[in-house]
Amino acid sequence: MNPSKKTTLDRIAAASGVSLSTVDRVLNRRGGVSPAKEARVLEWANRLNVDRVLFRGYLRMLRVAVLMASPKNPFYRGLHDAFAELGTTMAEMRMTSVIYHLDPGNVRAAVKQLREGATACDALIVIGPNDPELAAALRQLSTTLPVVTLVTDIPGSGRIAYVGPDNRQMGRVAGELTGRFLGPQGGDVLLLLGMHHIIGHEEREMGFRSVIRERFPQLNISASLESGEDGNRAGEVIGHALRENSDIRGIYNVSSGNTRIARALMSMGLDQQVVLITHELTAERSRMLREGAIDAIIDQDPREEARRAVELLARHFNRIEPATTTGSFTPFHIYLRENCPVDPDEKIF
Repeated sequence: MNPSKKTTLDRIAAASGVSLSTVDRVLNRRGGVSPAKEARVLEWANRLNVDRVLFRGYLRMLRVAVLMASPKNPFYRGLHDAFAELGTTMAEMRMTSVIYHLDPGNVRAAVKQLREGATACDALIVIGPNDPELAAALRQLSTTLPVVTLVTDIPGSGRIAYVGPDNRQMGRVAGELTGRFLGPQGGDVLLLLGMHHIIGHEEREMGFRSVIRERFPQLNISASLESGEDGNRAGEVIGHALRENSDIRGIYNVSSGNTRIARALMSMGLDQQVVLITHELTAERSRMLREGAIDAIIDQDPREEARRAVELLARHFNRIEPATTTGSFTPFHIYLRENCPVDPDEKIF
């Protein structure tokens, strides 16, 4: 090691409060250094004007466990693809993601998968229900690993941040759209959630109810139902409700199952009489929107959410420059028939 390099490493070691051998292990990828110490070494290397990009190349690859529902749900398929597309970007930051699929209806199994994923990873990105058992497991793991909640929050999880949309505001927008589509004549409206204890769904319901109460007294929310995040069940639940109540004029579906819901409406000849508002622009929902089976889609852009979650962890580990602005909710977009792209992958914002 030449004297100038040794002097630089000595300064990094002294400033970051670690031994010279620790800096050397980081520099030469010998392992045995915790992510927290690596981050500290990198931070001081940057402060002492050592090229961050060059220095980053010597760091150990960090594994990020991403826990989400099965890609059978179109939204989670899009989110799965979004993390895959970030592979090159993550590699440049010496990070990689490993995706685990959870069953949100089986919390005990989800907790087991969570613990298994945590043993082999350096950070966790979690999308799951706001369940006390799951929150407690995350809170315990958060003492040694950074946890980020994505799409829907788990406030008691010990997470360092929530990344995702303002779900309450999205619900308010859905309420505004429903009220304007139905007009002065009003009518009964159905709410369909995936699960009431998914906090994002609960917040959307609260926002929806608030707007209806404040601005559209001619509307009556006749029921708040649950599909269990099962598309087939969504169609069955809505079909039963439509047969029971002929005054239903609007449906706000917070989660999945739109194809089955649209089929139920068409089979009963109600597809042009009942307004359907839902979330997430997929290829199939884009077609249904253009055909008039769906009236409006509120899309939260999983690519942007995945990117922000990865960048947040990269900053946490000091693998990229600190953010210049404070964090905020991720944006969402409203699609009607007239601005609906033929290919949702070609969305331009």
